[in-house]
Amino acid sequence: MLRVMIWIYPKSRCARGRTSLCTPVFGNSTSMVKENHMPETLETQKTPVFSYTLASADMRYIEIGVREIYLRNDPKAGLLYQGEISGCGPGCFVDLSEILLEYAMSCEGCREKDSAPEEVSRFGVQLGKILVAKTQQDIVDLPTTDKLSRVFECILNSMSAAYSLESDKDRLEYSLTCCPLSECAKNTGLGRNLEMAHLSFTALCISVIQALAPEWALLQPSEGDTHLPIHKIVIASL
Repeated sequence: MLRVMIWIYPKSRCARGRTSLCTPVFGNSTSMVKENHMPETLETQKTPVFSYTLASADMRYIEIGVREIYLRNDPKAGLLYQGEISGCGPGCFVDLSEILLEYAMSCEGCREKDSAPEEVSRFGVQLGKILVAKTQQDIVDLPTTDKLSRVFECILNSMSAAYSLESDKDRLEYSLTCCPLSECAKNTGLGRNLEMAHLSFTALCISVIQALAPEWALLQPSEGDTHLPIHKIVIASL
């Protein structure tokens, strides 16, 4: 497995007790994450779906931990993506917003200058595919709007987003109280690659829609709107 090295300040903590990340170390631009096999029962899941390496912020690039991404069943919020560091405990847990921002920063180190958009998009697509694979059995018999709303509920809850939903048989429109990526970037100091994180999020959404409802499309946000905060997510039948 090729690992991504990211600088962090080991003793610095962000809002909600999360580790503060800074400039990433230059690394390999190919195969930056590893997908693992998971048990079919999510409640007993012990294997991360992805992992990547965090490194100390000194010139020796000493490895200090591995960020592991899991799908967890939260008693209140349901199925969630959650980032963890083995042995670190809840103080190192991060939500999907921070995962996307953190991974986007790691892509500064891509060997090919223009490959970062491709890498963050691939990351979003893979997260979407895994989410669909792990939920499809439970939603296969539902109407299309219910399939999509179930999975997008998981995505938005994973990002700690507050939102409302308006829906009919041909359209889903989520109104977000604030942009979860922008809010997380402000709270954690991970905003330097905010547009790349937006691109990864958009790729995740498109991946889910293409898998569950190929006759539907993501109208908002678009891949050309990465400079704008995400306040609406609009999905509609073509």
